[in-house]
Amino acid sequence: ANRPTHNMAPPRKPVAAIGKKLPGARKSAPPRRVVVQNARSRPAASNPAGHTIILLQETQNKATRTWSDHNSLKEALDAFVSEYEKQLRSLNPQARRLTYTVKDLHGYIDQLADLSALVYSPSEKLYAPRGKAFFKEQLLLQLQAAAR
Repeated sequence: ANRPTHNMAPPRKPVAAIGKKLPGARKSAPPRRVVVQNARSRPAASNPAGHTIILLQETQNKATRTWSDHNSLKEALDAFVSEYEKQLRSLNPQARRLTYTVKDLHGYIDQLADLSALVYSPSEKLYAPRGKAFFKEQLLLQLQAAAR
């Protein structure tokens, strides 16, 4: 079953998109929809790289806190890059083709108030916390592999 992402409020308060504001927060652009698979519905064998939870806070405003879960680290990184590309498209609606560098992506990561991941390690049976530096390193490796 698919499940929408959730904000960092208690899990019983789901929201339909990353970036959705909490009640009482000032309204802005419509939220972006991201659908991810429910971690409990897949067999453990299909998850060798580890279930990954992204924790993201766009600004210092706590209402911008969001999280999303993904089947693997690769899926999480793909979803993160996809969201970055959607933001680029919304900032450049007239552009037919968007280009960016790894430096641009790293700059985006740096301007976020917080970006963390919890990556499940099946061998250790725990979620390992990772920060911005980990994202930068993993994104670089993933983009280099895609370029080959």
